[in-house]
Amino acid sequence: MHELLLHAPVPTARHVQVLSILAGVAAMQPQPFHEKHLIYKPTRPPTKAVVQIGGSQAVQQNPAQKAKAGTQEDLFYLHLVEDLVEDAEERGMSNGGAVMDEVDGLSGEGEASGIIESSTRWIFQFRDVPEPGNRRPCTCRLMGDTPITSGDAHAFMSAMEYTHTSTHHLVGHRLTHLSTSILLFQPCRPSSSSAQKPEPIDPHTYVLQVSIGVSNGIAKPQLMSRGVKELLNLKEMLRGVVELESVERGMLDTRVR
Repeated sequence: MHELLLHAPVPTARHVQVLSILAGVAAMQPQPFHEKHLIYKPTRPPTKAVVQIGGSQAVQQNPAQKAKAGTQEDLFYLHLVEDLVEDAEERGMSNGGAVMDEVDGLSGEGEASGIIESSTRWIFQFRDVPEPGNRRPCTCRLMGDTPITSGDAHAFMSAMEYTHTSTHHLVGHRLTHLSTSILLFQPCRPSSSSAQKPEPIDPHTYVLQVSIGVSNGIAKPQLMSRGVKELLNLKEMLRGVVELESVERGMLDTRVR
């Protein structure tokens, strides 16, 4: 699946105002969400691309070989995401965000064993590096969210040769407008006590993210066009309130260096 994105910073002083405007645009009450993100890094280093010399350099790789080689060269940080919203109805919203398809548009492995309980439901989350260039007026990247509903999620990550490196939280509100998921949140660091709320990394700023998931976007380019058009329409609706833009590709680069 592809994800189309636009972002904007929102000063904390305007948080309530912007949230109220978003509620009017979406015609719904903002739903609180709180996600805990565990970041995992591969334990093996990225492999180098092999440069062939001599007569073999004229031999062209087929697409499957190129895809395999690309997978070998690049390794990515992966997330385990836990939804911490307790209310059942709010939990249903926090997994939301419509998808445009054909129908409609603690660090260290030793310490990590104590951060995941067997009864916890986790989402295995992958985000690719955004596509290069200015092909679209929004950020576009491959993404994947896979529910882990049973078993030991940390053991699963360890079996893939990934180790836990850091933890952060996303705390804010979620809305949905047509096929667009709207998030207004603050990235937070974990608190020293479970009884305390996570502390915002930047208490002066919120992040506004609007996104659309597009299934089968390569085979159905018209769906990508519909998604881009919907994001741009929302951007125009919010002009003068916030300035939604594509962020620099490097800011969303999830590759291991």
